[in-house]
Amino acid sequence: MKKLNIKKNTNPKISQEAHELNQYAWINDVSDWQDLMGIYQQLKQQVAPKKVLLILEDIGQCNYTSMHASMNDALYFDPSEYIGEVNGQDEDILYENSQPLAIKYYLEQLSKAENQVEFKNLKAKSKYLQEDFDLLIQIHEHPEKILDSAIETKLVNVELESEKFVAQLNGYFSCDFNPMESFSLIQYLEKNFALEYIGLGASLFFFIKTAQFNLINNQKLIDELTTIYGFDSMIVDFLKKHLMTHDYLILPYVESLEVFEGCLD
Repeated sequence: MKKLNIKKNTNPKISQEAHELNQYAWINDVSDWQDLMGIYQQLKQQVAPKKVLLILEDIGQCNYTSMHASMNDALYFDPSEYIGEVNGQDEDILYENSQPLAIKYYLEQLSKAENQVEFKNLKAKSKYLQEDFDLLIQIHEHPEKILDSAIETKLVNVELESEKFVAQLNGYFSCDFNPMESFSLIQYLEKNFALEYIGLGASLFFFIKTAQFNLINNQKLIDELTTIYGFDSMIVDFLKKHLMTHDYLILPYVESLEVFEGCLD
């Protein structure tokens, strides 16, 4: 069976950009992380300059919390201000067509000085337990085990890879990174360590190394992440070795990783 299944836009009332942003394709039956990355890189080349965003784990919950995260007071987008009041059958269509406008609005809001969060202010945001770090190590060892059977793929019309976060804002619960904090983390890792944000799930952010990634900065990266996540010596040692030989990094943005207990056996 074909692993990348592109969803055709069958509704002429919905713009192609809105369709691609809502759901461009599914990636099915991924059993190997490198296989997934091969599909991702190939798709990137095909759709450039648009950016590819993957929704990788617990997609239903990720979509649910994203919906609520977008209602943050600083980010709330009211489509009626752009398309007017609508009722009846065209309401869903007009709402979907407004989503390209929404992501531009979210990016404008996140770029405002009053909504920006300095990376250093993420320090000790989360209080992780040893059990969480053990699970994070297992996730890095076998990322394919936590992926949904069908990975949702969006195309996002933005300039930077970090900016595609606005197509799936997340960080809803008070104990999670909120959208502004999440965006700060993603931007910081892109700008300072050449880590490309590829997507998220209901609990995790996923990054890959770019050609500009420099192992000389490996220790600094781990030190910076330790100030944020409170890593212990075991996971510090693991991540140092992992980044020497692997091209990806997975980080949580939620309070706990206990949801993954049992699925990594």
